[in-house]
Amino acid sequence: MASFAFDDYFKTFLNWESKLQQAAPAAFSLERMERLLAAFGHPEARLRFAHIAGTKGKGSTAAFLASILRAEGYQVGLYTSPHLYDVRERIRVLDAEVMAAPAAEDLFDDSITAGQLEQLVQYYREAIEGLRAAGVGVTFYELITALAVAYFVQREVEIVVLETGLGGRLDATNVFEASVCGITPIGFDHMHILGETLGAIAAEKAGIIKETYQRVALAPQPAEALTVLAARCRDFNIMPSLIGQDVICHIEKVLPDKVVFDVQGRRLYGGLESPLTGAHQAQNAALAIAMAEDLEMFGFLLTEDAVRAGVKDVRWPVRFERVAVDPIVIIDGAHTVESAWSLVATLQQAYPGRKAIIVVGMSADKDAGAVIKVLAPITQAMILTRADHPRAADLSSTDIGAVLPGIPLTKIKCVAEAVDEARRAAGSAGLVIVTGSLFVGAEARAYVSV
Repeated sequence: MASFAFDDYFKTFLNWESKLQQAAPAAFSLERMERLLAAFGHPEARLRFAHIAGTKGKGSTAAFLASILRAEGYQVGLYTSPHLYDVRERIRVLDAEVMAAPAAEDLFDDSITAGQLEQLVQYYREAIEGLRAAGVGVTFYELITALAVAYFVQREVEIVVLETGLGGRLDATNVFEASVCGITPIGFDHMHILGETLGAIAAEKAGIIKETYQRVALAPQPAEALTVLAARCRDFNIMPSLIGQDVICHIEKVLPDKVVFDVQGRRLYGGLESPLTGAHQAQNAALAIAMAEDLEMFGFLLTEDAVRAGVKDVRWPVRFERVAVDPIVIIDGAHTVESAWSLVATLQQAYPGRKAIIVVGMSADKDAGAVIKVLAPITQAMILTRADHPRAADLSSTDIGAVLPGIPLTKIKCVAEAVDEARRAAGSAGLVIVTGSLFVGAEARAYVSV
């Protein structure tokens, strides 16, 4: 895709996403974001928000909620991160009247266009540069978040679904007043920034809970994390909806191309089908449904038909996504121990008795050995690779071999070549899984889709 003026401009801002392993807690603050929004004229004051934090499943939950609300007839802003190919993927408006297929060069049909983004940058550039001249070191993430909100105002969206980028308490999205919050499962990730214990990490995620009039929905959590989240809710006299207690999700079956499940919330939604397969995705959908039900308390409508259609129409690439057959190639962005367990469980249910040639590449700030050890039961052979990304790790064959005794292991640095070798080794009746990071998944998806 051709480069536009905003691409080069964005590169002049500090981007922690490309060097997260070097970041420290002191690098994050809400003050810069607050000053940026003030310079923009506080567009957020004209919007309603639903906010999602957690370690895994944030993006999927956000996609489910936005899809349900669109199916109900609302104009929905959706803000997520990171992107797979183009920064514009982060800023989407789901319009109930528009259900077109994406253009060839776009992952989503409803992303902000290059022209719209460039116009926004040009409109606010003087305000942005005024802050920089005054010594306010606005970051790339803060800037794109503010631009997203300004765009949502332009498009007159009725509700914005926000996914936090990192943590919650000091994430740029946490300057907004959300009507409803959702916390997806919490696990170990970004410990050098968020803390070394589940309690510490949960405290950072819980920072999005901050208003007595909020509604809060909580996914199933480890006991240590749930204790912290429940205490935060009590601080604001909030009675959260707990998935597994107040909202029940029952899995009917996990198939290669869908999961079938029921959700009992304030009403029963039976026989739901999601193309995002796996029991964990049904749980993500249940959390989104709980949040949608909570929005009813703020005047939003919700029908069973909208829930059913929204769950069925959701699209969120690189999450157990089958992109080829002969052999089957599945791409999944699992990069934590918890998400690796979800990948293993989904494969064992969707393809019982099968093992796969695993292509894996990870970021330098992840615990590669721990993640890969989880994958051992489904691994026929493994190929180590590396994404073309500044955070990509050069995985050690010796170190990984120590956690995969007896499993054939090779190393191919180019993702495309690694995928080719995996497909050759699998044969037409075999199975290939590409995993370890969204960056590796994005490269593999683009290559296989050619």
